[in-house]
Amino acid sequence: MRATLLIAFFPLIMAQASPIGSGTVQDLGTLGGSGAVAYRISDAGQVVGWSPNVFGLTQGFLYGSNGLLDLSNALNGAESYAYGVNSSGTATGSYYVNGQAHGVIWNGSGYTDLGANTYGAAINDTGQVAGGDGQAFLYSGGALHQLGYLPGGNWSAAYAVNDSGAVAGYGTEGPGQFRGFVWYGGALVPLGTLGGSSSYAFDLNNSGQVAGAASTSSGYLHAFLDSSGRMVDLGTLGGSMSYAYGLNDSGYVVGYSSLANGSDHAFLYANGQLIDLNALLPSDSGWQLLQAYGINDNNQIVGTGLFDGQQHAFEFDLPGSPGSQTPESSTSVLLLCGASLLALLHFFRRRRSALPR
Repeated sequence: MRATLLIAFFPLIMAQASPIGSGTVQDLGTLGGSGAVAYRISDAGQVVGWSPNVFGLTQGFLYGSNGLLDLSNALNGAESYAYGVNSSGTATGSYYVNGQAHGVIWNGSGYTDLGANTYGAAINDTGQVAGGDGQAFLYSGGALHQLGYLPGGNWSAAYAVNDSGAVAGYGTEGPGQFRGFVWYGGALVPLGTLGGSSSYAFDLNNSGQVAGAASTSSGYLHAFLDSSGRMVDLGTLGGSMSYAYGLNDSGYVVGYSSLANGSDHAFLYANGQLIDLNALLPSDSGWQLLQAYGINDNNQIVGTGLFDGQQHAFEFDLPGSPGSQTPESSTSVLLLCGASLLALLHFFRRRRSALPR
């Protein structure tokens, strides 16, 4: 595959039913080929991701009021991936010229090329872009600002930026050693671990909370939520590993986890509970939600799953979010109520090859 999807892992958490309520899931479709991944969703409801077209070339897309828009149309059909979008509908990602990656910012009037051997990973509502070119950077005010390395390291990458311009990502601390970091305008500040040697930060909210994955003392990677330097192990859905990819300002976390049988399921972590999203689907929905990657402040979740056996991008709307009041016929989500329920409720091609699987 052109885009490598990283698998996530956590300890099984059982809980009483949460009052979060029911929601809906909708199919975002594909660009004509087989498969699609929805990676991020803005607070205005625009979704970005990637999907093969009818010719088998992977193309970045923007999903909004006009449906699924192929962003590669602005790039003469070049292969591309969209990784971030803000509330103005401006997106960022990467496209490929003769096999070489170029970071890109798409807007309604065209696109901005960030240069060869770069990628854009995230964009905030002020238009700042976090990314990397072997070193984490913040693109702001029309200029690319290098953020440096962790002590002892020689490589870093940024994957998230909040509206204050704070950045999160991960980098090397030495040969084969990786550590998540945050950046607030000075040196990179390393995050902790869950008892192991490594951590990886994938998202950052406006309160400074960080979501990602970190190794435990047993060597397995577990999803975490870090608040003010306190890293919480979110556990798994019965398997050995999990990853957290998305985080909103309420502290809700999404990602995916291995099950006891080794397969993957999308999850939501909310109100102290780890929730298998598939447990909220009616048996006849036709969906199996595999990975969740993004969540916005309206509690809309995006990711990828199987719909009638075919890989499609999905949007899962929790109650109170736009669209949750108009469920589609075969994809209405019913929240299971009662005691003792199983709780409620690439990457970048070439970029994540350093991550353990």
